[in-house]
Amino acid sequence: MTDVSKNKPKLTSFDLFLDVNMPHIDHCIEQLRKEIGLRQKSQIKALKLLLCNLYIQQDKEIMLSRKKQSLGTSKYNPLGIGYRGIISALDGLHHHNWIIQVIGIPGETLTTMQTTSKLAKWFEDTDWSEEAINVRCGQFITLRKNKKVNGRSFYIDYEETAYSKWLRKELEKYNRLLNNTHIFLEGLNGEEDKVFKHLTLQRKFINHSKIRVTNGEFIFSGRMPGTWINISEEDRARILINGEPTIELDREASHLNAMYQVVTGKPYPYGDAYEVSINGFKVPRHIIKKFSNFMQGGKSARGTAQSVINNYKNESELKEYEEYLEIKKTIKPTDIVKAILKKHPKIAPYYLRGKEYGDYIRCWESDIVFEVVIELTKREIPCLTVYDSFIVPLQYKQLVDSIKDITPHVNRRKLDKVLV
Repeated sequence: MTDVSKNKPKLTSFDLFLDVNMPHIDHCIEQLRKEIGLRQKSQIKALKLLLCNLYIQQDKEIMLSRKKQSLGTSKYNPLGIGYRGIISALDGLHHHNWIIQVIGIPGETLTTMQTTSKLAKWFEDTDWSEEAINVRCGQFITLRKNKKVNGRSFYIDYEETAYSKWLRKELEKYNRLLNNTHIFLEGLNGEEDKVFKHLTLQRKFINHSKIRVTNGEFIFSGRMPGTWINISEEDRARILINGEPTIELDREASHLNAMYQVVTGKPYPYGDAYEVSINGFKVPRHIIKKFSNFMQGGKSARGTAQSVINNYKNESELKEYEEYLEIKKTIKPTDIVKAILKKHPKIAPYYLRGKEYGDYIRCWESDIVFEVVIELTKREIPCLTVYDSFIVPLQYKQLVDSIKDITPHVNRRKLDKVLV
């Protein structure tokens, strides 16, 4: 039996934080596991987790791994699910036509699973509901190695610090507010095209083992992506919060101003931070912005210039790419780097110090964005972040505009000084 959809379903990630919480569902799963030949407790535990994911994401292909390696420590895998149980349950469900399984290519693609019409009918007949699924509290803080292990991100089972305990409490408040809020993407006919619920917004940090600083376990990156970042800016304009229209507000010159806010205590004070002229020619703002961003994690002017050209090639803004290529004929990329350093002498020493330092600067920006989130959460104003922008109900536009660029960086980790 094979289900073939006319439109290829969207991909989504496997959730390790789901479990069933109703006896009649457990009874139904017990009957199913006998049919597909599962006997071991580890297999049954994995089967429950797979079914919870399949029920919640019935319209999507769910990505997961069949690699024979740990699914993570207790912080990231609270049910203690093992790869053997996952593989056995997947194969049993696929063999008996409950799911469509497409096994991934090692080192290239993940395995995907998808609900068949047979399984969808079983969910209906056995009275599954979202209330029957226990969404466990996800890990609010993650710490991963800076390099992948066997093609996968490797998460570290870190020890708690005073900072991580504080951060977790603030993230709990924020997530509680969002999950008590009705957030959805409005369809073209006014329907709820996508509902955002069961959210676990995380601060995602990177571990650079070569750099050690006292009380600095969580100082690299720290971004907080939500599922809405995969939606185009145009479509994000259709997000409603508690039935109200929303607006997306960007921080002004966010990356660069985060550096100023940490180093000098306030944003750049002299107009547009990205306004740079070379030999009387005003370089287009998008070029200065790209160079400024890549200089944060670059090691040299030449390396930064190469990163910029690679980024332009990968983006869809053909007009901007062509404009840069034309300007490149008369202005050297290395001269653009020098002009930015000359315009910003107070933060110039923090540029071109390599990837690790770039991740450190990104954490400055992420910290400031989160300070805004904390303030809005205190006021019970739900907001969705998209890197350096905030999606909020339209009625709060003036308030968010008034605080998003001037909210200071707070030394929550009690670090003695800027990393050197």
